Amino acid sequence: MSLSQRILPALILGLTMSASPGRALAATVPATPFPSADSARSVETTAASAPQFLRSLQTSFDATVASRYLFQGIDYSDGRSVLQPDLVISHGPYSAVVWGNYQPNLGDVNEVDLSLKVTRSFGRLTASPGYTSLRYPNRVDWSPSQEGFVDLALAAPFSPTLSVHYDFDAGDGAYATFGLSRAVGASLTLASNVFYQHRYYGMTGFPAAELKVSTAFPYGSFLLAPSLSRFVSPANGDFTAAARVPAGWLLSLNFASKP
Repeated sequence: MSLSQRILPALILGLTMSASPGRALAATVPATPFPSADSARSVETTAASAPQFLRSLQTSFDATVASRYLFQGIDYSDGRSVLQPDLVISHGPYSAVVWGNYQPNLGDVNEVDLSLKVTRSFGRLTASPGYTSLRYPNRVDWSPSQEGFVDLALAAPFSPTLSVHYDFDAGDGAYATFGLSRAVGASLTLASNVFYQHRYYGMTGFPAAELKVSTAFPYGSFLLAPSLSRFVSPANGDFTAAARVPAGWLLSLNFASKP
């Protein structure tokens, strides 16, 4: 059974349970031998609304095959290829996201991120604040952590984006990504990202910058998006000498089901 097949029922069950009354509420209602007509209608209405809520949920799935796992230019897979599935369940502006990292040479899933966020638009600005729980199974001495974040996107030339994360647990610091992108021709996109960390796991500075070219095209019931990135890493802050992030390439292929 795939990761998405295991996680999707659990998320749906969790959302359904969170929408139903808990035991504390039930304990405040006096027991009666027979339900009243009003309570019977309430039960019927609740039962009828549950399927409507489930039908209103929107799900999307995509996965990325990458030559390695780079986070802000830092290699987390020792140069080995990875598979990174991503499952999103949405209801209106609210989304639950499950992201994982699977390393084939180890045969292990060694990271699972669970996120909740809400997306709002304010004119040309889109803001998505949220929370992420990070877990690292099969990584020795890696402690789980938690983050609050906000993702910003502006409908303007070069499509500027800014993502700021604050790790208030094991990482005890913040990191950010500032991005620009521009479509070239019918299907080619050029993009750049600059990464910054502030006392994140004790490191402050710019670990790397990314230059990226990507495209996308339909293939059957999927949308394929190959990309090639070059990471450059100037010495600065705590990222100097042996701590300087090596420059390198990243080749990836994202495939997503068509909406």
